[in-house]
Amino acid sequence: MNLQLLAFMILSLVTLGAAFKVITARFITHAALYLALSFVGVAGLFLLLNADFLAAVQLLVYVGAITTMLIFAVMLSQVEEIRQGAAEEGFWRRILSARFGVIPLAVAAALAGVILYLYRFANWKAVPVAPDPNTTRSIGQAMFTTYLIPFEVASLVLLVAMIGAIVLTMKKEDRSR
Repeated sequence: MNLQLLAFMILSLVTLGAAFKVITARFITHAALYLALSFVGVAGLFLLLNADFLAAVQLLVYVGAITTMLIFAVMLSQVEEIRQGAAEEGFWRRILSARFGVIPLAVAAALAGVILYLYRFANWKAVPVAPDPNTTRSIGQAMFTTYLIPFEVASLVLLVAMIGAIVLTMKKEDRSR
């Protein structure tokens, strides 16, 4: 077993374990931290694929921005809104429930079985491609020439979503001013 395969195994186990803990965590703050760990694992997988730019974007955008936004959303929420979903259940009761345990694990196992079946019996001819040494340059040229309008539309949509989130979190007495 070479070092790259070992790193892949460790990163995939960390990513999948953290993703499972996101949906089974009792507290939303713990779920947000597990989500950040899952994003870091995906960035590590990008590094194994020699996609250094995507790994950096994954760390900056998802781990940095999205996780910070989730933590601030939790901090700005009312305590009553957060505690409504936190039912006092035991570990085995949650694992055997349809929401956290049996159905998601059965669907994941079926999907993994289909993927492994296709991988085993498909006759794919993989052609190795040399990594592009100018990844950042080629992505930047594509983003600011071919995809300039969609990039700007996406930034406007994110700006409107941020303003909407601010308006929705304002208290009623603040809105009247």
